[in-house]
Amino acid sequence: MKHLITLAMLLAAIAADAQYYYPYDSSNYYLDDAPSLIIQKDPIMNSWYVSDLDGRRISDYYAQIRPYSQGAAAVRDHIMGWCFINLSGRRFSDYYDAVDDFHEGYALVKDKIMGWTFIDGTGRRLVNDYFKDAYPFHRGVALVQDHVMGWYLLSTAGRRITDYHDSPADFKPASRPRRPW
Repeated sequence: MKHLITLAMLLAAIAADAQYYYPYDSSNYYLDDAPSLIIQKDPIMNSWYVSDLDGRRISDYYAQIRPYSQGAAAVRDHIMGWCFINLSGRRFSDYYDAVDDFHEGYALVKDKIMGWTFIDGTGRRLVNDYFKDAYPFHRGVALVQDHVMGWYLLSTAGRRITDYHDSPADFKPASRPRRPW
């Protein structure tokens, strides 16, 4: 009896840890306009996969799957590295050394040799350049560091919108004017 209770507790803990329902908003309510998907761990394969509500596996097996963001989930292959899958569970990007989630339609990705760049929801690069360092888009701009010239702001249209600067600290937000009283 003691072993049966221990086994039941173990199975409950595995079941609680093994299922994640996506996509949902910040308050954990399901989004009505997106298909409900389940990210689960297969204990036999020791890998994660995405399934629909009927339990059908719609993705390959991966070492890690992040929550969906703007219709794409970052997944880490056991051998190749990071890539993205869509809501159908299909891979749509190349493999990268590191990735960030999608922000304002673009994901920040790092090629092992070339550096950082941005890709859209189809896997195409925003610009042909690679950056030494970069931050995700916020309010239509991203802070990036060119390999030669320095830091600047990049628009979601792929254009440089500021002069080059030596440090990201040069891009401080404008201070509010002081009130005379």
